[in-house]
Amino acid sequence: MTTTSIPHGIPRRFQRRRFVPTSASQAIVWGLTVVLVIGPLVPLIYTSFRSQAFYLPGGSWSVQPYRTLFDDPAYWRAVENTLLFAVITTTLAVGLGTIFAVLINRTNMPGGRWLRWLLIAPIVIPPLGLIVGWTSIYGTSGYLTQLVHRSLGLPAWNLSSILGMAVLGSVVTIPITFLTCQVSLQGSDTTLENAAVSSGASPGAVLRRITIPLLRPAILNSSILVFALSLEILGIPLFLGTPANINLYASYLYNGWGNSTTPDPPFVSAGAILLLIVVTILLIARTRLLGSEQRFIVPASRGPAKVPPLDVGRWRLGWLAFTGAFVAFASLVPLVGLVLMSSVKELTILVAPWHLWTSGNWHQIITNHGFRNAIINSIIIATIGSLLTVMFVAIATLIAHRSRFRLRHTLPAILVYPRAIPGIVLGIGFFWSYLLVNVPGSFLRNSIWGEMLALSIRNITIAYVVLYPSLAKITREFDDASTASGATWWTTGRRITLPIVRPAMLTALVLMFITLLSDYDPLVFLQKPGTEVMGVTMLQAWQKGEPGQVAAMAVIQLAIVGLVIIGATRLVRRVSRA
Repeated sequence: MTTTSIPHGIPRRFQRRRFVPTSASQAIVWGLTVVLVIGPLVPLIYTSFRSQAFYLPGGSWSVQPYRTLFDDPAYWRAVENTLLFAVITTTLAVGLGTIFAVLINRTNMPGGRWLRWLLIAPIVIPPLGLIVGWTSIYGTSGYLTQLVHRSLGLPAWNLSSILGMAVLGSVVTIPITFLTCQVSLQGSDTTLENAAVSSGASPGAVLRRITIPLLRPAILNSSILVFALSLEILGIPLFLGTPANINLYASYLYNGWGNSTTPDPPFVSAGAILLLIVVTILLIARTRLLGSEQRFIVPASRGPAKVPPLDVGRWRLGWLAFTGAFVAFASLVPLVGLVLMSSVKELTILVAPWHLWTSGNWHQIITNHGFRNAIINSIIIATIGSLLTVMFVAIATLIAHRSRFRLRHTLPAILVYPRAIPGIVLGIGFFWSYLLVNVPGSFLRNSIWGEMLALSIRNITIAYVVLYPSLAKITREFDDASTASGATWWTTGRRITLPIVRPAMLTALVLMFITLLSDYDPLVFLQKPGTEVMGVTMLQAWQKGEPGQVAAMAVIQLAIVGLVIIGATRLVRRVSRA
């Protein structure tokens, strides 16, 4: 008879019996992740090959939805507009983001500490709030547009054009390039640059011939990401393109379902599938191309050393003025315009703002049942959704990187994929899924919990990309020591690994809260009376011609985000010191 002795000193809690084997529970988490991410796409594909919506009687297998799409001249105009928009947006975002990253991380330009944070502000500012702020200042009837055109008699820009929308699109996506290049610069050795300077090369030549070429992988990575995101942007064409009758791909699908007199769900599903295929191909290409990035990495032979930045001479003040002006015109001035617009009857240069002061917009937000519901529902979704999502992703990340589960290698790709799925595509997928699976689909379709599920799945990538780097830094010796002491895999994760990554979990929690509060793309087809959220409600109010109320709602959204960031910053510092 064989007996197993438990080493002396093992805490009794480690000896708890688990009713579900570890491998089975890991398989359940893996299966749930696959169903939640891939599941909504199945009815979407099915619907795109039906002659009519599956909830209607009759219908048959057909490619007519795709034919209808290809025969529509408006579809090809939307494709052409989207490609042009994506090319301009990517060029501006990647060019400026790279320049700002190099200036702040490699040169002696003053003010880098503050500009570093201000340049990524568009990520924190609710996207619709930024769009409304830009419209109030730089739109066709914007304050600055009127000032330049009417008062000064100068030719004004047209924000409601492909170029104008692309400029705003680049402002929203520049932080992606900036952060990607910044991480690459901070992780590379400066030996080559120092050697070039010692050999007499000018700072400009060093940046042009050494620094920027070494950034090729980061530039390529961010270029594909920005291009893919540009293909699926919905808010900018709806706010700015609609008055000029300019549709991009996402707004074409939205109008084809939401605003059409004869909605054609199979035709919209076919368009969503085509967009999904294009974005997926782009991400696969990105993965393949990045496979050779090791050629551009200069590993440090010694630990990180503090090196003097490149001296750009008298140009340092010029670059400071350029970067500061960008931050002011891209983020700060539109925010001022947003706040003003929320408290005036009309923002115009003909009458001073204080003469048009009104509390009507705020009174409407407070007294209107739909607006109040939207604020409360959004806070509930962001609070509960962020908690549940971070907990689920933390377990999935543990399985992916700290377990022996057979299919663990597939989890990272599955966790990253939802962010690649265009929000409007995922929303249509969840809409069909809730209809197809009546129980519990009918409950989810008519409650905020269905919206929370769609938003959480869409953004699980954010929690994963924050948690994984912190988890990767923890030595596996802790796992081995815990296992040798008799602890199960779950006990090791719950008692040892996850407590060590608490700061990262808090950061992921904050980012998830902000994202769930601001995101709206997946919900444009899911929102119903009683399940309003802030983003979709703002979109609908804008279409009804209520810009003041939209601005007031955006200011409230911004205030909530600001309070959460302030509170979370203090909490993260306290947890990090503990």
